[in-house]
Order: sequence, then C-alpha cells, then structure tokens
Amino acid sequence: MPVTKQKTKKVSLTKQRRAETWHQLTSEQQAAIQKHIRYQQTSLFMNHELVGHGRHWSLVAYHENFNYEDTHKPQLYCDCGRRLKYQYVLANDLGEEIKLGITHFADHIGIPEPVARQLQTEIHQLNFGLDELLQRIRRHAGLNQEMRHWFIDHQTAFKNLPPQTVEFILQNLPPEREVQADIVREFKKATYVKKPRTHHKKSKLDKNAWQELFRDI
Repeated sequence: MPVTKQKTKKVSLTKQRRAETWHQLTSEQQAAIQKHIRYQQTSLFMNHELVGHGRHWSLVAYHENFNYEDTHKPQLYCDCGRRLKYQYVLANDLGEEIKLGITHFADHIGIPEPVARQLQTEIHQLNFGLDELLQRIRRHAGLNQEMRHWFIDHQTAFKNLPPQTVEFILQNLPPEREVQADIVREFKKATYVKKPRTHHKKSKLDKNAWQELFRDI
C-alpha cells in the first residue's frame, strides 16, 4: 500500500522546551533521532555541488551541540573559534577536513554566497521538522502498543516508507503525521470486526392488519 507524501509543518519550540524534551528521551530514542538527522543532512548536501577555493567539498559528519545553553559543559566550535550549535565537518578531494558553522561556508572555504544561503534555508527547514517531532513527543503523539506491534508484523505491506519509520516505531517515537494516519487507517481496516445485530427490526403491519386492529374502534 502506498504511503501518503509528508507535508512539512512549521513548528518552533523555545530553547528550554527543546532541551527539556530532548533530555526526557531514552538514549536509544536520542540515537534514533540523531541517525535520522544525519541522514537528512547528508541527503541535503548531496543535492548541492560544493565547490570552493578550487576544491570539491562534501559533508563527512554533522554534530548538534545539546550543551549550547550551558557553557560550563563541553562545546562544539568552528575552526575559527566560534562556538556552534550545529557543526558541519567537510572534507575536500585532497582529504583535508574543516569544521564549520553553516554561516561560515562562504568565508572559510569559498562556497558561493547563493549556494550557502540556499543551504541555510534548507537546513532551517530541517530544524523546524525536528521541532515538530519534539512537539509531538511532548504531546504523547504516536501509535499505541497494539498498533506498534501490528505495524512491525505488517511493515512490508507499506511501500515507500521514510527510512526512519521502522526504527522510530520500535523506539516508541511518533512517525511522520501522514505515515501515522496511513498506519492507523490500515490497522483499523485489518482488525475491524463487524458487531452482531442484537435487535431485530420490527416488521411493519400491512394494510389488512391495520384494518383488523382498529375494526372495533
């Protein structure tokens, strides 16, 4: 069965709520989300040709600084020394690596400004997607236990699932809204049991019966 295409919904959490929600997750849930983010970031960079200072650059690692609001804990930095919330590790065709913030691509490795700006826009959209996920976690959205077990047993029936779907459901994380709606719909169809009729509809009296009933009135 085909899966409905996801629609991006713009959600932005406060820094405090984002941190609170993240630290309430299990280590397995955090790992599943981080794996999903790395996949998204890698896919995004593969869609752009990054050429700067005569070299081709590619993304080799992506890190998010979950201690950004607490400067007393370990931090992530750009190679120029600036503290970062999101760190991108790029390598060129000579094997040289550099650690950057997204706003430093043009400054440090000569990526053209229009390309750098487009990357920034698309990365911001990914961040909104992460906030939407965390918001849904805060609201306890997701499949119930029975639906999760049913999906794991029938996952091959769902075509073109986003790559993180199975792992998210295994870790009790909510899948994308449209994917969840498809799963719930198919679950209800597969498990529906028609209720037996407990009351019989009263038959109508025909014309002669009515006449006999009121004959002596």
